[in-house]
Amino acid sequence: MQRPGNYEIELGITAREIVCDLAGGPPEGREIKCWFPGGSSAPVLLPEHLDLPYDFENMAEAGSMLGSGAIIVIDDSVPIVDVALRLAGFYRHESCGKCTPCREGTNWTVKMLERVDRGEATPMDIEIIAQVQENIIGNCLCVLGDSMAMPIGSMIEKFRDEFEEHIERRRQELALQDYALSAQELAASEEAGVA
Repeated sequence: MQRPGNYEIELGITAREIVCDLAGGPPEGREIKCWFPGGSSAPVLLPEHLDLPYDFENMAEAGSMLGSGAIIVIDDSVPIVDVALRLAGFYRHESCGKCTPCREGTNWTVKMLERVDRGEATPMDIEIIAQVQENIIGNCLCVLGDSMAMPIGSMIEKFRDEFEEHIERRRQELALQDYALSAQELAASEEAGVA
């Protein structure tokens, strides 16, 4: 946002008025990819939801919540896998470890998202990550596990194609790196054999 800050608003104005008018919108040349209407624990919404009134009922009907009222906006320059990994890492760090769904769920989610980021995951792994989030929600002693599972689940639901494209792109990058290393090793061994 061009003018991030704390804004006191009346419930019911559109989220677009808050994000684009008060906060100045994304930097020039950038588009909004998604936004969290109620802090990092709120399921993400898409740009078309910016025209909804910013209130409890409309955010709930859109599949999210007001939560803390802290709006977080992600623009199109940020890979959604990076957002998911950073968010899951935060909640894993904050988990007290007392209950199994949160302790194991946050840790496992981070490990699986790291596999996605490295290009080692499969599309089926993305489905499994989504199912694990559903199993965390409502099964923890407090809401910390839910606070990770709701936004991660919504990112997978809304950006599954981007997760799959990220995996494929990383695989191609790694294949090119392997090819370059093999070519360097071959050249070095040929040079050593000539000398």
